[in-house]
Amino acid sequence: MIMGQIIEHVLSAYPKDFRSEDLFPLDPSSSLGLCQHWRVESSKELFCLRRWRANKPSREQLQFIQAVLWTAAYEGIEFVPLPLETGQHKGYVEFDDSYWELLPWFDSFDVGAESFDQKRFRVIAAMMALAQFHLAVSGFPLPGPPVSTSSHLQLQLAHWKSWVTKRFSQLNQVLLASRSNPSTLEEARLAKLGLTFLSQILPLSERCLFLLTHASWLVVPVQPVIGNALWRHICFDDNGVYGMIDFKEVTVDNVSLDIASLLGSATVSNNMLWTLGLNAYQNIRSLSDDELFMVQIFDQTLVLLEGLQYLSYLFLEKRSWTDLQQNEIIRRLESCIFRLENKENKNDHKIIA
Repeated sequence: MIMGQIIEHVLSAYPKDFRSEDLFPLDPSSSLGLCQHWRVESSKELFCLRRWRANKPSREQLQFIQAVLWTAAYEGIEFVPLPLETGQHKGYVEFDDSYWELLPWFDSFDVGAESFDQKRFRVIAAMMALAQFHLAVSGFPLPGPPVSTSSHLQLQLAHWKSWVTKRFSQLNQVLLASRSNPSTLEEARLAKLGLTFLSQILPLSERCLFLLTHASWLVVPVQPVIGNALWRHICFDDNGVYGMIDFKEVTVDNVSLDIASLLGSATVSNNMLWTLGLNAYQNIRSLSDDELFMVQIFDQTLVLLEGLQYLSYLFLEKRSWTDLQQNEIIRRLESCIFRLENKENKNDHKIIA
């Protein structure tokens, strides 16, 4: 079957009002190939059709993600992308070795058009919305205890040990070789960018290892969290947040993971916006000293490991990317470098220096 026929078959599982009158494939760069997305124009309204790659996630993980979103909606959260039900009252369609979801359509906003006052309003609104989401799903039934160590910090610690013991050296050698004898001008530019990033993080490696080791053993409340709460995933209107997209990485962890991810990507190097956002969150859901400490750790390590992952994609794993996807990786890597270059502008909430 060709793709159009496959999609037509998938959409036939939904009520007639949701069938496509027009279908537009979306830029694949934002998900770096993990999913495919289409904009579906029906007689009723706009929707987003998402196709998950086979076995990513598992059926159990997809059902968990959807159950968390249903819980949030039941508790009154209107800005989550609740999957539409098929005619069989399921939240997804299984077809062609893939899982398919039909989601509400949220338009993103133009960040370049923001004034400082708009940015401040949006940061506060986003952090309040995040706190409301966390409270709404805090009672979600978990298979394990409600307090635990952070699985994400444990994973970060394992990754960081791997980088410190072996992979830093491997990456550095590959980058130096690519800079000295590049096959293209683009490879030379990327290698120079990568060496700049490595020069920023190598002085932090031992301190980061020490802090990760300490933070990864803190016992804190755990619950469903977004796992990938980023500024580019928040949709605003004049009243504040009207949509959040990309719940592909919903997991069980401490809320500090989401707070650091969203605040860091939203405020970059602006300490005043960071403080305003953190205070806005705590006006709705207070944080313990351990959770505040973990927010600080995550704020640094997420940037370090994100940049290293992109360099690994490009130079160690040598994955194939479209030009759009490679440009997106470069843009994100440059953002990581900018955040590290401007870390001195963030004051007392920083502990890695």
